[in-house]
Amino acid sequence: MKPTLAILFVLFFCYQNVHSESIEVFQQYGKRFNPVKVGYNVNDFGAVGDGRMVNTVAIQKAIDQCSLDGGGTVYFTSGVYVSGTIYLKSNVVLHIPSGITLKASNHFDDFPDQASSLPTHNQPNLTSKALIYAEGKKNIGITGLGTIDGNGRYLDLSENRKGRLKPSFKYRPRILHLRSCENVLIEDIKLFNSASWVQTYQECENLIIRGIKVDSKENSTADGNNDTVKYRHLNNDGLDLIDCRFVAISDSHINSGDDAICIKSFSPDKVCSKITISNCNLSSNTSGLKIGTETAGTIEDIVIQNCTVYDTKGEGIAIISVDGATVRRISISNIILNNIKRSAIFIRLHQRNTLYGSYTYSNKPILKDIIINNIQGSGLSSLGCSVSGIQNFEVENVNFSNINLEFDGLENGKVVPSKVPELPNGYPKGDMFGILPSFGFYVRNVKNIRFNNVDVKSLKPDSRPAIMIESVKDFSFKNSYIQGAAVKDTVLASTAGTFQINVPIKKH
Repeated sequence: MKPTLAILFVLFFCYQNVHSESIEVFQQYGKRFNPVKVGYNVNDFGAVGDGRMVNTVAIQKAIDQCSLDGGGTVYFTSGVYVSGTIYLKSNVVLHIPSGITLKASNHFDDFPDQASSLPTHNQPNLTSKALIYAEGKKNIGITGLGTIDGNGRYLDLSENRKGRLKPSFKYRPRILHLRSCENVLIEDIKLFNSASWVQTYQECENLIIRGIKVDSKENSTADGNNDTVKYRHLNNDGLDLIDCRFVAISDSHINSGDDAICIKSFSPDKVCSKITISNCNLSSNTSGLKIGTETAGTIEDIVIQNCTVYDTKGEGIAIISVDGATVRRISISNIILNNIKRSAIFIRLHQRNTLYGSYTYSNKPILKDIIINNIQGSGLSSLGCSVSGIQNFEVENVNFSNINLEFDGLENGKVVPSKVPELPNGYPKGDMFGILPSFGFYVRNVKNIRFNNVDVKSLKPDSRPAIMIESVKDFSFKNSYIQGAAVKDTVLASTAGTFQINVPIKKH
């Protein structure tokens, strides 16, 4: 595909495949915008790809001229182009070919704060700096097989950091930060070494992210001594969607220092919905696939399929509502989990109720209608999996089917607490309860949960039961296996106390 055709690709596929009701809009727009025109070479505007000169002004001139002329492609020719914040404009595609790098400047002052009416986190301007920024723009894209280097290790370890604002989110620039944008294509690009969250999309619609590679993890593995965080910019999520609608993410590889793919909501009156994630390979120093932690509004109609999550220090799959969000209609299928150091699957509802931006209220939390199907896992930590609500706020309608999980098991001599704390407003993560009383699944404060064709194993002889439930209504466990042995079907209308499922442990 020629770079000059990329904007046509954005318009057609975003409108036709993601939001079909807007076909008429696309056709009307096409009458007044002709994307097939000569591109804009940043070198013609004074940019130099020598790896030293700061090209912010030159690159911005190329983008501005392209937009003024009705749109097209701004492209780079060869070398390493250093820049501060650049602003994408409507109808402009930024194209970075293979072998070419756009690199963040060494100077913090090259990344100004971006004023916005949208909440930035739980403080004003907490997460507003970026190498590439756009707000309220339409028909934009970033394409090409080149690299965007966030220069994160230099920025975070630089002597210039001293005296900077705290928390460090306030000075660390992201690579991409797009807000309230429509018809966005991010394709094929490599995003490397971010100083903060790698890419953030907030209140965007009609977004396609395809074939990208994210390489922004501080440490190479999730094992042993290498588990230590060597660099201080831990919070560099691979990809964050905040209150976005009509999104397709596919065919990407994300290796990040914080959550690999994360779906969030900052606004209690907004909806994050109609999102598909498919055919991705994910590794993280925290969670692989995550809904949360920031969960204020509604998150619904999410489909995640055909992905692998590996070498991950946190959760493999996490589904969370803790700030008043309604999280519902979540479908996750055909996932491989390997070498997961916290919970393989973590589902949690409680009331932390963090407020974001200028909002002064939170909603009542809801977490329901979750289907998890065709999951295989090995090298899973002894924390097991958990599905838990809190008193008066139950997780509802959870269906596990065709699940095959192999856990490490608990070392001999480990003390298992007799009671699991509820922690109604703690930080939600797989080890928040400490050691759980079951090696496979711990379920509490849940209504209507189904297990069908589930096979759980412990590699070490673990004295804990495979399944433990507490304060659960409408529970069924059918056609399932523990340690390779078939288990009698169990159906319970309710249990006020605890109930466990296990078979005798085989000696290894």
